[in-house]
Amino acid sequence: MDVYRAKWLLPVTADPIENGALAVEGDRIVGVGTPADFPGASPRDLGDSILLPGFVNAHTHLEMTCYHGRVAPAPLWDWFEQVMALRLKPGAVENERRAVHDGAALSVAAGVTCIGDISRTGLHVRALATSPIRKVCFLELISGAHLPPNDIASLTAMADEMATLAEPDRLTIGISPHTLYTVTWDDLVGSARLTADRNLPLTIHVLETTEEAAWLPTGKGRLQTLLEGYKLPTVSACRHGRAVEQLQQAGLLDQRPLLAHVNYIGDDELRDLAASQALVAWCPRSHRFFGHAAHRWRDMLRAGVNVCLATDSLASNDTLSILDEMRHVRRTTPDIDPDIILEMGTIRAAVALRLENRIGSLETGKLADFVTIPWNQGGSETATVNLLDGERCVAETWIGGVSMPRMPHRRSVAPRRM
Repeated sequence: MDVYRAKWLLPVTADPIENGALAVEGDRIVGVGTPADFPGASPRDLGDSILLPGFVNAHTHLEMTCYHGRVAPAPLWDWFEQVMALRLKPGAVENERRAVHDGAALSVAAGVTCIGDISRTGLHVRALATSPIRKVCFLELISGAHLPPNDIASLTAMADEMATLAEPDRLTIGISPHTLYTVTWDDLVGSARLTADRNLPLTIHVLETTEEAAWLPTGKGRLQTLLEGYKLPTVSACRHGRAVEQLQQAGLLDQRPLLAHVNYIGDDELRDLAASQALVAWCPRSHRFFGHAAHRWRDMLRAGVNVCLATDSLASNDTLSILDEMRHVRRTTPDIDPDIILEMGTIRAAVALRLENRIGSLETGKLADFVTIPWNQGGSETATVNLLDGERCVAETWIGGVSMPRMPHRRSVAPRRM
């Protein structure tokens, strides 16, 4: 049994513990308390630091790490067209495969011990197979795309193939119909059935832009022009209904889906969302990058929706650090309970990925994924506030009780020229 002692221990689901101690045996937590609770042990003293669960990034696209800094902040559709041009250049696939490795390493260095990662072609499953980071690898479906999965049959085939690489507690396969405007109705319904039949996690981008919110009831606008340009089968298939209604009718809301972004939602839809099993991943700094209007995450929390924090990709963010996201939220909304912000980067994100019984908090029986961050001398004596108001980086990351090699993480890897 290994015991780790820190100035403060933040279990997240229980009160902070001053002079805290965490006992680990193998890859599991076997005790949470103070050094006195483990007589005879010789704790490793982590000094004036805060010990807390590893962070969980529930929504990211690691394969886009190689596009960091390649496109300036802009409205999403302007950014999208520039990124697509980069992704169609020769050598892009191999660059993106390496980018998955880079992004995973950067995440671990930033104290992220679990990710929900989306890939258009499923290349991330093999690329991450040997990475120590825990991952839910979502396979993204766009109906009629030039590469599979581009219908429910090819999505099912890819899920079958990738399932052979799944590993308990380490690599889970998930399903991601891209959006309501890029996936046909039959493929949406098929995605819900595939998820239900195999008990897979599911995520979908929803109400990310004002253009999507306008297209859903009318089938018109800039989004319609984009669909026509890409000749997607959904170009003539607008179903003229609210997003949450369509998710319900397709059977997706019954699958406890993780809805990415949900940047533009009205009062009626928010009430329907709160009455459903859906969860929301909000990406604060990416949200700022695209210049979106204020997000209603606080209204969602008040309504009982589980909202977690995520980074999106390095093509629209500075780092893959959930700690950076939490600190951004703390700076911009100082009235919010700091413990809620901490939950949004740990246990709430674990719930979003269906992993709350294994990670997201420091509890006996859970996997030993944890990090330490040096105490901010001169800062608040309240541990969570000290953490969120400070500037200190993650000092050490453990996954399954194993300390991870250190590397710089405040900046991404340099963009690869294509």
